[in-house]
Amino acid sequence: MSRTDDLVIAYLEILHRHRAMVAAAYHQGWVDAGAEPATPRGIQDLRRHRTLVPLTQDAFRLAASLARHLDEVLQKEQLFAAVGGNIADLAARLPLLIDEAVKAHLEGRTEDLDGYVDAFNNAVFDLADHIEQALQYLRMLADTRFASVRTLAEKQRQNAWYVTRAERISEALKSLQSGGLLDRIEDEPAAAALMPAFRGQLWERLAQWRQSLLDITEILKTFLYRLRQVEPAGRRLRAFNLFLKRNPDYVVPDIEELTEPAAWAHRAAPLAIVAHPDLGDAFTSEALIDIAAKLPPSPTVIQRPPKVGTLKAGADQEPRTLVIERRPYQLALRRLIDEVQSDSEPVSALDWKRARSEYADLPDPIWLHCVLYEATLARRRTERVRFERVDLPPPHALSGNIVVRDVLVRRV
Repeated sequence: MSRTDDLVIAYLEILHRHRAMVAAAYHQGWVDAGAEPATPRGIQDLRRHRTLVPLTQDAFRLAASLARHLDEVLQKEQLFAAVGGNIADLAARLPLLIDEAVKAHLEGRTEDLDGYVDAFNNAVFDLADHIEQALQYLRMLADTRFASVRTLAEKQRQNAWYVTRAERISEALKSLQSGGLLDRIEDEPAAAALMPAFRGQLWERLAQWRQSLLDITEILKTFLYRLRQVEPAGRRLRAFNLFLKRNPDYVVPDIEELTEPAAWAHRAAPLAIVAHPDLGDAFTSEALIDIAAKLPPSPTVIQRPPKVGTLKAGADQEPRTLVIERRPYQLALRRLIDEVQSDSEPVSALDWKRARSEYADLPDPIWLHCVLYEATLARRRTERVRFERVDLPPPHALSGNIVVRDVLVRRV
């Protein structure tokens, strides 16, 4: 076992030996040197290993790094936690480590290259862990709707804070996806050792993280909108509560004693009551008979059978012939196919159209679309004509769009 492993085990044994003191300092926020479970030897050991730091002359608290680790393990909710605060800084380290690894490879510094590869892998694992923890924490806050705070104003302020933190994490994920790190690692043979960790820990999980972040942001923004809608009603309730505290003898007046209802009584819309007669009640049968007798009779509609007519064609009318004129792109397509010679170089459909002024009003995108559509049809005139599509390279690896630059037409 190496000396480094011995130091780790020794530190863990010290934490285990003084675990009661560490737990008291974490739960209480501090530990008194003269009270249980603190001991002079324990205070000395923990201070020597920078586990406890002085709070006052006789009180100590846990180091911030250890307290933060325990908060993450126990999932302790904090007010205005800096969720994802160092994700952007961790992501900014990756291009620098890639550059240093490439330089070490080109200069033949093998030991330095191994060190940069280990540092890059650790940075990737650390970044993935921070992103995962930040998303879990934001999801917990979104699902519980900030259960740790009580007032509406506190919920509103915390909601706005975490919406901003979620947007910062989104920007960091966007920079990882569109920053060209994957292309840089693939293009540099010296960075091949960095690919497994980057692809497995970050690249393949970016889509899932961004979708989860979009869901969380949508929940937070929807909840913030509802809080803003509830705020006016909550303000009136707080004002009424303050009025009752200042006037404990206040009694609501009886509405029946008022000549007119108060203004606040008109805030709620009255119930719409609709009466329905009970046809099975014998007491209402006579009233229903009187009502039915007063109803006017329904008008009688006489339906006459339709007469069969005859169609008479006028003597002076001649049948008209409708001539369908071909559209410009149809004439251009036929002319292009007729002009393509066999056993010759392919003809650019875009250059051919631009060289003829009579088709200047025909837009280039519409013309290419018509040529591509003609290529999909099985017609006799295009049996010996081949259409070759010329595409532009995609803007990035995840793009699913096909951008057509031109179509080459040849006769075989």
